[in-house]
Amino acid sequence: MGGGRQPFHRSPSLRRTYREQGDNQLPVTRNDVAAAAGVSPSVVSYVLNGGPRPVSVAARQRVLDAVSLLGYRPNGLARSLKTGQTNTLGLILPDASNPFFAELARGIEDRAYEAGKSVLVCNSADDTVRERFYLETLVEKRVDGIILVSASWDEDLSDVLSRKVPVVTMDRYRAESQVSTVLFDNEHAGYEVTRHLLGHGHRRLALISGPRTAPVSSERLEGCRQAMGPGAEALLVVHDTAFSLAGGYRAAESLLSGTDTPTAIVCSSDVQAIGASAALRNHGMRIPEDVALGSIDGTALAEYSSPSLTAVAQPIARMADLAVQSVLGREAKAHHTLKGMLLIGKSCGCQPGPRPTHVPSSV
Repeated sequence: MGGGRQPFHRSPSLRRTYREQGDNQLPVTRNDVAAAAGVSPSVVSYVLNGGPRPVSVAARQRVLDAVSLLGYRPNGLARSLKTGQTNTLGLILPDASNPFFAELARGIEDRAYEAGKSVLVCNSADDTVRERFYLETLVEKRVDGIILVSASWDEDLSDVLSRKVPVVTMDRYRAESQVSTVLFDNEHAGYEVTRHLLGHGHRRLALISGPRTAPVSSERLEGCRQAMGPGAEALLVVHDTAFSLAGGYRAAESLLSGTDTPTAIVCSSDVQAIGASAALRNHGMRIPEDVALGSIDGTALAEYSSPSLTAVAQPIARMADLAVQSVLGREAKAHHTLKGMLLIGKSCGCQPGPRPTHVPSSV
């Protein structure tokens, strides 16, 4: 090759140096890659960063081969200090074991991956102190943005925002928030599932609500009452019930211990409905013949439960897409409120047809 640099495949001593040092090997640098590939360090940067200058096909391949051979890994910390980005988003959930939040997290991770970002998932366990700890931790880790499903209606985010970290709140926040929001129309969901059960002729309805402090609980209750109309006072309500299997089970036990057993139960979440159905079966009651069930969330759990649940499904994929777009600054601050779709299962007494592959939404 004359007096120029030799490509790495003609430098066996160089290959041995990096392959045989084992645990004592010094970190491979960009200069090492450049020497192995027979190019300048700047060309290595152009290849790995996609520019700003073009690189010939041959040189690009030599750089990639050298990176693979030497096991080169760019210094992410140094790069983030230079660019001001870590290519990481933070996601704070109240309970990732809840199928709805698990599906939401998956949707957010998928959208973030498409944007070249990884996601750090934190569980607040519906604890505001723990949530604040995670907010501080994510800010310290210099994440590029935070998606928050808050344990509080009005978490103070001024300190986070003062440090220039974009925040998007989901599911549980005021529409007039100081940050972008992606919300679900909970009143509409409560109204739709209640109206459907009323259409089956039920008049003694009960609602298994969520925690009294959660905004979604009061909003879904209001939707149920709107559907009941003048008969809303007949709606039996179980408050302060966790969005969990155990919460649904205990709430159904409470309803069944009363003197006026409902003929239909609206559950504020799919997991509550599954817990309630277990309690009903333990009491020898059939679903939907003795007690019909309807729920809100429309997760895969609803479709594959026995019987399948009639549920208002949240448009999870669209919600995740909007959240990631917003936190990455691809649109100005905005407040989105999406409606769900009633998916028919067998728990209400209907014979369901094919379920859609996705849930359409309106904003």
